Formats: sequence, C-alpha cells, structure tokens
Amino acid sequence: MKKSKVYFLTAYIEYLFDEGIKSEEYYLGDASRFLRFLLSRVEDGDIAAFVGGSSPGYQRRLRKTLRKFFIFAQRELDITNEVLERI
Repeated sequence: MKKSKVYFLTAYIEYLFDEGIKSEEYYLGDASRFLRFLLSRVEDGDIAAFVGGSSPGYQRRLRKTLRKFFIFAQRELDITNEVLERI
C-alpha cells in the first residue's frame, strides 16, 4: 500500500526491517553511494524536467529546495556538481 507522503530513506529503512533485515548498514551504505553517484551526474535538463510543468510559484519553491539540497550535498557529502550554480 502506497502512503500519500513517503520519505524515501525512512521508507527504505522501514521496508528493510519489514523484510527481516537485522542490520541495514550495508543496504543504506550501498543506497547512499548510489544516490551520491546520481547526484554528481545531474544535469540542467534533469532539473528542468523535474521542475517543469509546475506553476511558477511551485517552480520557485522547487528550485529553492533543490538549491538547499545541493548545498547540503556539497558541504556534507562532498558531492560536487556545477548544476548547483544554475538552479
């Protein structure tokens, strides 16, 4: 059953525990490395596709949220991506 709002990593941890996984360390580590891999490769077109089709106000909010997310990724996760400067 899908929840109306699912926070990805929280839902993933819950899923792992529901599946009987005793230690999520490897699973979260691998998923984190994959997310870092993806974030380092985001391009302008990816951002435009995600934000596009929304109302102008919602687009502004999404861009602000993405800017904050990429700042976090740069500072805390050492992920570099030039798209940050263009969001």
